[in-house]
Amino acid sequence: MLDANSLAQLQSLKTDIKSSKPVHTGTIKGTGRSFGFVVADDDLEYFLPPEGMSKVFPGDRVEFTVEEQSDGKVRATLEKLVDSPFSEFVGRYVERGKAQGVEPEASGHSKWLFVPPKKTREAKDGQWVKARVTRHPWETGKAQAEIVAIMGSEQEGGTWHALAIEKHGLKPEFEQKLVDAAHELSEDTIAEQAKGREDLTEIPFVTIDADTTQDMDDALFAEETDDGWLLRIAIADPAALFGADSALDQGARERLTTTYLPGRPIGMLPERVAHDLASLVPEKDRLALVFHIRVATDGALSKLAVTPAVIRSTAKLSYTQVSNWLDGREPIPAAHWHLETLKQCCKALNEWRHNHALVMNDRPDYRIRVDDDLNVTGVEKEERTTAHNLVEECMLAANRIAAAWLVEDEALFMTHPGFRAEREDELKGLLREFARDIAETDGNDFEGYKTIMRTARQKDDFPLQTVLQKRLERGAWSAKAAPHYGLGFEQYTTVTSPIRKYTDLTLHRLIHAKLADQAYEIPQELVDDLNDRLINSRKAANDVENRLRLQWLADQPDQTWQATIVHINSGGLIAQLDDNGASGFIDLRGGDEKYSYDPLRMMMKGEKRSFVLNQPVQVKIAKNDGQKLELKLVD
Repeated sequence: MLDANSLAQLQSLKTDIKSSKPVHTGTIKGTGRSFGFVVADDDLEYFLPPEGMSKVFPGDRVEFTVEEQSDGKVRATLEKLVDSPFSEFVGRYVERGKAQGVEPEASGHSKWLFVPPKKTREAKDGQWVKARVTRHPWETGKAQAEIVAIMGSEQEGGTWHALAIEKHGLKPEFEQKLVDAAHELSEDTIAEQAKGREDLTEIPFVTIDADTTQDMDDALFAEETDDGWLLRIAIADPAALFGADSALDQGARERLTTTYLPGRPIGMLPERVAHDLASLVPEKDRLALVFHIRVATDGALSKLAVTPAVIRSTAKLSYTQVSNWLDGREPIPAAHWHLETLKQCCKALNEWRHNHALVMNDRPDYRIRVDDDLNVTGVEKEERTTAHNLVEECMLAANRIAAAWLVEDEALFMTHPGFRAEREDELKGLLREFARDIAETDGNDFEGYKTIMRTARQKDDFPLQTVLQKRLERGAWSAKAAPHYGLGFEQYTTVTSPIRKYTDLTLHRLIHAKLADQAYEIPQELVDDLNDRLINSRKAANDVENRLRLQWLADQPDQTWQATIVHINSGGLIAQLDDNGASGFIDLRGGDEKYSYDPLRMMMKGEKRSFVLNQPVQVKIAKNDGQKLELKLVD
């Protein structure tokens, strides 16, 4: 038995050993299970066992040391909690026996937070709530929270909307000062701003949108010329209605974009501006930046002139109307004779993109229909139409030529660098197998990338294009021009949605400054914010749409669904139901047939059958718990 002196020496030795270990800083990464990882600041990941994970939340900043185990594996040992950004959150209130708590609706969390009886706000089991952390688990391994607000149950209309709004930090209501600022604007404001602008009210512009659209950003007109077409795209000009330092601009800066939740759009600008004074409503004089684009017969864009103007849209047309006319199902009305000219111009634009840029395969959209209480009433598949393609070509043309016009300026450019650098060996392996003729093509080179993706698109025996797309970097906003590999454009930006997107509104201010030979600065803070926060809008919409889809599916009779495989991993397949867009997991483990996963080709191989991306399958619903969908194959 060790005496007191020996114990002291042993403790001192342990302390010396511990102090000699390098201390790292990193961020906790949750897995949804009892263990986790620490992602060090140099991006290396270290395993964090359950006893360590129980003391922290995903996202916490910590100091840690690294130990090598007897089996040669390394793991992290937590030394200090540096910061914990996880404070307020949304989740499900649950009761377990005599205890109660909240299960966070947040990525990576695996445990609930206990709520003392006096802090429940009388929430009921299963309700969704907003909660606040009152005790971090660092000291005891036991976290506590209090309920801040009750958001509703799954059966109540609007619960998923409220949940997404809170979770992603959206602002559904406008402050009174913004409402007041919007109502200070009027038709007189437009008339005053119209002075000195080019009068283009005689050009029969039309808007083409969904039936329900009220924030009309763009109107179109095209006429033939000796060497092609003159395409005119009138873009709403809200920047002329309020200044860059105004309350309205500040409010738009905070929101960054309009978020389209089913039945409840959350505007970037108040309706007075977005749906009326800035919107290109028919038969009213409206301020616009008009892009006059010369389009050659081969679809090349040869010249751009931008003029601040006053226009008067002659009609608000729907995609369905225009498609019926252009596809020959109904005669084109005499008042809209120019639509056929616009169609021919856009056909040339599309051919140019096929020959010189990149064209992705069309994907259907899905419309989630809700009633006045935001309860789901239906899910409809909306195939892309001739009118959708026509509008898309016009928008791409305007955005592309605007980027070229601004290329020497510090502006806002949407960039895309192509393949992830760490996937280069995989890229080469795939090309050697499926496209030998271009196997040595440099995928980091802009022209080389386009060659690879055009070749991949033509492969019928293997979904090479989709497999390669899984290995791409994300796009990002930049103040400096750079190629957009994904679209195949040397530079790209977006200027066509200034009512809905703060990027486009900001670029309109830059365009006005450029036309006046004035300087306009794009703050780096804005660029960083766009890259960090814009995704929240899409995540919020996805959350609501997915929840409502599953709610709608729960009421459908048992049936076989046509589906398409959209992702494959070592455990099974993720398939999307073709009719409604719902995605679910097909677990291939534990069945009669054994499968092996091929990560290079993203294939699942079995003795009797194999699965690849884009493959059609028939499925039934195995489980729908309202949060995720499990599917099973139908032989």
